[in-house]
Amino acid sequence: MRKISSYLLYSFSGYFFSIFMPIIAIGSLILFVRIAKLTEVTHMDASEMLLMYGYSLPMMLFYTLPITFFTALILTLNKLSNDYESVVLFSFGISPIRMLATFIPPVLLLSITLSVLSLVLIPITKQLTKSFIHYKSVNAVVNIEASKFGQKFGDWMVFLESRDKDGVLNNIVLYNASNPKEEQFLIAKKGNFFNENGTPGLILKNGQAYRIGESKIDQINYNTMKMYHDVRLEPFSYQNIPEYWLFALKNSKRMKDLIISIAISLFPLVTLFWAFAFGILHPRYDKNYGYIIILAVTATYYGVVSSLAKATPIGTLVFALLFTSLGALLFYKKVQTRF
Repeated sequence: MRKISSYLLYSFSGYFFSIFMPIIAIGSLILFVRIAKLTEVTHMDASEMLLMYGYSLPMMLFYTLPITFFTALILTLNKLSNDYESVVLFSFGISPIRMLATFIPPVLLLSITLSVLSLVLIPITKQLTKSFIHYKSVNAVVNIEASKFGQKFGDWMVFLESRDKDGVLNNIVLYNASNPKEEQFLIAKKGNFFNENGTPGLILKNGQAYRIGESKIDQINYNTMKMYHDVRLEPFSYQNIPEYWLFALKNSKRMKDLIISIAISLFPLVTLFWAFAFGILHPRYDKNYGYIIILAVTATYYGVVSSLAKATPIGTLVFALLFTSLGALLFYKKVQTRF
């Protein structure tokens, strides 16, 4: 039986990795495109982009691993049936339930892995991602560079002639047309950005300010002018894992996330009987509905879980139990009693 178990797991691994690797490659490409879009508003070097990718990886693995496992298991059992290998195994006295028992350890391992991803790693990476993006967005305001196209600073467009290595700005022009009835110009010979208690700002020195209305123009000269941006960098408050999930008792959205995390972590266990019920068949008499079952079971489970999670958390877990029981009943009637 040990050699048979090794053969079954070997056949399964071929399908699993042939499905998993392309999905991860496509998912990674989509993630990098999304991360690259952030560089439109903030500068990121290669190491920071890889850091953002690492923050997103647990979420991608959490949603792809269970579906990949279920798909690979059905296709593996379909192939064994179509090649009459399962019939040979049954003739040697290897019952379907013994074949199913071979996959219980990897299913349990996968469910534990998904639980760690969803209940530990994803909450951590979500918080780190939010903090990192907020920090980079505000830091981008302070890192405005010389450009003939100008860059945004609140409601103002900033144009610089040059920026020294020490951060001093030379020949600055700011333009504001947020008010349709007037335009504002600020001109300064020197200036520099600063950050005061998390609020970015700009100090202008030796310049003039103009306000152009419909019927008059106002102008003042100044030695020093301090401007503040309306974006604040709030201090990052990290919640540890118990605090993060205990908040679900007060917040319905967090409760929904918790229930969905638990339900999807159980997906490999819930669908194990379904995979064997429709994966094992007699190629002469049974039609192969493997791909239809993969789509139907996955869509039904994910759809119902998402719908019930917010309305009735307990109902979601009851549904998972009933879904497992139905799969076990189908396995017994379609496979165990026949083979």
